[in-house]
Amino acid sequence: IDSPRNSRKAYGRAVNVLDRMISAVHPDQPSFCFRIDDSSRLPELPVSGRTRVDTMAFFKACTEGLAGKALCGIDVGGTDIKAVLVVDGRLVEYKEYDWFPASFTRSAQLIEPICLIVRVLQARLAIHHYTGNPQTRASYLSAIGMAMDKDASYEVIEQVLRELGQTGLPTDEKLTAIGLCFPDVVVKNKIVGGEVYKTRGIRNNPDIDYEADFSQLTHLDDRLRASVIPGGAVRIINDGPMASFTAAVEMAFSGDAPKVSNGVFAHTLGTELGTGWITESGTIPDIPLEVYNFVIDLGSWPERDYESDDLRSVNNFNTGLSGTLQKYCSQSGVFRLALKYFPGERPDLFEELKSKGYVVSRPHAGGQGYYVPTEPIDQRKPFLEHMMRLPDREKDETNFKIWREIGEALAVTLIECKRILDPGTDERFLFGRLVKNQTCFDLLVDGGRRIKKDISLVVAGTGMANTPLMKQLESNPQYTVAQFAQAIGAVYYANS
Repeated sequence: IDSPRNSRKAYGRAVNVLDRMISAVHPDQPSFCFRIDDSSRLPELPVSGRTRVDTMAFFKACTEGLAGKALCGIDVGGTDIKAVLVVDGRLVEYKEYDWFPASFTRSAQLIEPICLIVRVLQARLAIHHYTGNPQTRASYLSAIGMAMDKDASYEVIEQVLRELGQTGLPTDEKLTAIGLCFPDVVVKNKIVGGEVYKTRGIRNNPDIDYEADFSQLTHLDDRLRASVIPGGAVRIINDGPMASFTAAVEMAFSGDAPKVSNGVFAHTLGTELGTGWITESGTIPDIPLEVYNFVIDLGSWPERDYESDDLRSVNNFNTGLSGTLQKYCSQSGVFRLALKYFPGERPDLFEELKSKGYVVSRPHAGGQGYYVPTEPIDQRKPFLEHMMRLPDREKDETNFKIWREIGEALAVTLIECKRILDPGTDERFLFGRLVKNQTCFDLLVDGGRRIKKDISLVVAGTGMANTPLMKQLESNPQYTVAQFAQAIGAVYYANS
């Protein structure tokens, strides 16, 4: 506890998060500490009541009153950012932006792309409101289309905004509100974690004061407030709570009271495992839900011998602890199990991974390791998509058991969350890339039932599209509900 933050390891990383939470929310309070005293002097702890309210009315209200508003919803992930612009209750624009934040060395590299996407949506809002010459409008749409292209670089987007501004278009038109989910600990709109994989490169940069640099990200809400109207809201939460909030809104709108009245618990299965919880009272608990740090495997030899970046490793990217859910339920779990089973059981598939460039071998301090390349091309997403196609292509037990084991880990996640948090529901809504494929999802459920026979897993996909905005997304021929559900949820969160 008395060590500097940059020298704390393993569980000490959790103490770092506590300290940053206190600094951001209660800057006048001392840092975290342990107090050892006789149990007779323990103060009486308040009993938190599980008050029930009309959650159906609250979540339905988030979908109403969109007329006259311009709302931006942003879903920040580990491999991409997804954003939508909603004007007068209509989805006007979608934007995807690929990135690899773990390679960044300064917080500005995290902040600027997010702000740039907001700026480009502000410009798109100005075009939406433009009522002048039709040919001029067409040229505006053509230009902004270049910036909206999925593969548009930061520099291209900046150039488009610069050129549009030179035409006299008010590219800084203000939004009514911004909703954003970010993959780190968020308390009271402040990003306070700083111990996740996405900030590793910044954390390890010897040329900066990490705490001072990270504080810029902590106050991202203040930076984004310049893009909204006076009194407009900027609301930020973790991606896990955004998933549970999104599910709650969709279920409430459908009139499915039983699914909402006991609370909603959700996970995002992507680069990492995100967790979100809406209680029976309709509130998002103001606590970190970093359950990917739960240790579930105490017999994890020999995988604990590999460094955390090695695809075979069960060591947590952030804490170095072995056997945490991070390497069992997320993208890393799929990669790890491929490297565990393919070399011995399907060497042909292992060779295919290498020939496609998804896996490379290179030496490290302990010998030869296996890694997924992120430069010059980030192969994480293609690697995962390849793994998701294999069960249908190969129809073999090796590929089946990879996804069943992910399901088993999800069931353990449910059991651990119930033991520690005691949510009012055992149903789990699942968001993210890992549940996009029906065959893979069915295998997840099969594996989960081996641990918990009555496990209830629900994909936040087409069947969950109930609200007007989600229905518009569902009918889009280019994008899927699974892709942009969180961004839509962020719009409703901004409107709540």
